[in-house]
Amino acid sequence: MPKEDKTKVVDELKDKFSRSKSFFLTDFTGLNVGEITGLRKDFRTKKVEYRVAKNTLIKLVAKDLSLDQMVEHLEGPTGIAFGYDDPVTPAKVLYEVNKKLSKPRIKIFWVEGKFFKGDEIEKLAKLPSRELLLAQIIASLDSGMRNLIGTLEGILREFVGTVDALAKAKKDK
Repeated sequence: MPKEDKTKVVDELKDKFSRSKSFFLTDFTGLNVGEITGLRKDFRTKKVEYRVAKNTLIKLVAKDLSLDQMVEHLEGPTGIAFGYDDPVTPAKVLYEVNKKLSKPRIKIFWVEGKFFKGDEIEKLAKLPSRELLLAQIIASLDSGMRNLIGTLEGILREFVGTVDALAKAKKDK
């Protein structure tokens, strides 16, 4: 590959790594053409980009972007799944494909600033969707507010009752 082409690929990869909320390094050894095509199709429908790149070029990107922790995992063929919108979506796709085929092997993955070992993907993949998590948070905040309002109303009723009792006692004197 001519140097200009390598520079172009490195720049493209830097852009992809910089823009992504998550990325997953995979070893696609053992996947046949049909399986890889199916994997790419699954990724495309979920708005995840899957790219195969040379380890030497990924190492250059890792060095430039201070992603040194992934360098030791760059052995054998490497495919990268980039999650731009939802950091969990690539994990869900890879987990489902892995359940069926036991491939590709997840070498390491990065989610919003933190690296994880490949075997931790199940925890991430089983998280509810972002929308569901937000709904759960809102529901718990709402119930907390309702409890607070109920407590404050009770205190206010008690205070009003006490004031009424004092006024009545004073009136009776």
